[in-house]
Amino acid sequence: MCFGLNACVSSTPTPRDEALLRQRDAETQTLLAARELSRFAIARYASLTEDPQTASREYQKISPSQMRDPVIADRALFSTLLVGRVDQAARLASALPLSTLAASDLARLTLAVDAIADDQPDRAHSWLAAEWRSPFHASLAGSIKAWLVFEHMPEAGIALQTEVGFGNPLLQRLGETLAARMKVESGDIDGALADFAALWLDQAGTAIGIETEARLLARSGQTTLALARLDGFRETVGRHPALSALAEEIKTNRVSAPVPLQPRRGMALFMYAAAAALSQQHDSDVAAVYFALALHLDPQLDSARSLWADALDRSGRRTDAVELLQAISPSSVYYTSAQGQLAWILLRDNQTERALDLARTTLETHPDRNIQIQYGDLLRASGRIGQAIAVFSDVIEADAAAGAYDWRLYFARGAAREQLGFWAPAESDLETALGLNPTNPEILNYLGYSWIDRGLHLERALGLIEQALILAPDSGAITDSLGWAFYRLGQYDRAVYHLERATELDPRNAGILDHLGDAYWQTGRYSEAGYQWQRALDLAATDTDRAAYAAKLTLQPTPDLGRTLSGEANRP
Repeated sequence: MCFGLNACVSSTPTPRDEALLRQRDAETQTLLAARELSRFAIARYASLTEDPQTASREYQKISPSQMRDPVIADRALFSTLLVGRVDQAARLASALPLSTLAASDLARLTLAVDAIADDQPDRAHSWLAAEWRSPFHASLAGSIKAWLVFEHMPEAGIALQTEVGFGNPLLQRLGETLAARMKVESGDIDGALADFAALWLDQAGTAIGIETEARLLARSGQTTLALARLDGFRETVGRHPALSALAEEIKTNRVSAPVPLQPRRGMALFMYAAAAALSQQHDSDVAAVYFALALHLDPQLDSARSLWADALDRSGRRTDAVELLQAISPSSVYYTSAQGQLAWILLRDNQTERALDLARTTLETHPDRNIQIQYGDLLRASGRIGQAIAVFSDVIEADAAAGAYDWRLYFARGAAREQLGFWAPAESDLETALGLNPTNPEILNYLGYSWIDRGLHLERALGLIEQALILAPDSGAITDSLGWAFYRLGQYDRAVYHLERATELDPRNAGILDHLGDAYWQTGRYSEAGYQWQRALDLAATDTDRAAYAAKLTLQPTPDLGRTLSGEANRP
């Protein structure tokens, strides 16, 4: 009889029991390994198919032991930051072993940014002290360190900021701009103005620097020079919401002093500007990671929010882009720009009426030149060309009354008029745009192509297109224009050469393929012509184009190779 549970059970396992336990343990380990592999595979596939939400979720399920691998850790962090969850990324990074942290720039940068956002700068110092593998990350960390030092030792902080980005012209320019901004904070206005002027002369002016310099100049009575800086930036780079608002302040004599730049905002500005440059260099959403970190440092940085939304929209994450844009307050100088971005997202989502209504309503509540131009562009993109021309004309007349002339508006109106067949006024607008900006490859190409397409000024048109191609040698559209120019001049072999190059640069452009087919036909390469027309037919975007390409496929070779094939020219 058993008087207790232990007495009824043998305390010594048999060999069979031990074998069974080993088998079950092995099965458990295999199952766990399979689950880890499955999670990694799902996460990796989600990353490759641009589904960062799923990638982030699956990476965070991977066990800490697997996160010892720096590659897996970086991918997990990247996916989490990509969806804007800096807090989660910081928790993930803090759980990594020290050896993994030492090998991961992104993990240490995330921890440093999160520590500063939590008002724990001392903790950030430890993460910033190590060596950086990537020059880009080293520059971001260098700017953060400079601002941390600046709080207690301004001169040392300025010196560190000046050294940031050395070896990379763009990042070095940002470092020098923020160093000049630090001089403003330390009271060295003359030194700051001298630095900003040097940057401008070196063609290294940035929106961050131009805004500060223009404010300081205007407040010291140098309004003409201040407006010249703003005009120069607009002409060379483009319109900027904050600079447009500042120009109005200067013109109405109500210029405020530069807003004091707190260290966290200074760090965020450098990171945002570096991310903006990264966004222009890459079509992927890599820059989103650094926009997220910049906003973690300064949640009020609407410029970062706007550019982040643009990057998300281009990568197909429209829902996330809309959420970011809707967070921009109506009181922000970026509000009308954000509403314009929202309208374009709606238009690309085939919600044309909603897009136009949003732009129109925004224009009524916030009369603003920027949203008025966006409204005109939206009308043109939705096929309402006549209404677009009227909007562009209103802005051009208002600009002229103020003594301002914007080549972009003349170019937009000229292209719209050309689309409607109003060639004489279109030509006038395009020539005006070219006179205002004679080295712009888009204008050179459009005007040259339009002349070629109409058989006008062929030699001069060819010269314009050749000049455009020198300025933009990797443009498929401009290379196509050059090939078509030679075609219209009857130089078919030269046309083939350039049109083949154009198809290499832009292989899915039906208009270019159509042109190459025409050139092949004229040189007696009939089967190759048919092949290119078939490719154009497969890629055609409209019924009109499809009908034109299909008709060419019915042609039969004839001795008359001098005939001109019709083919509607594809607008560059």
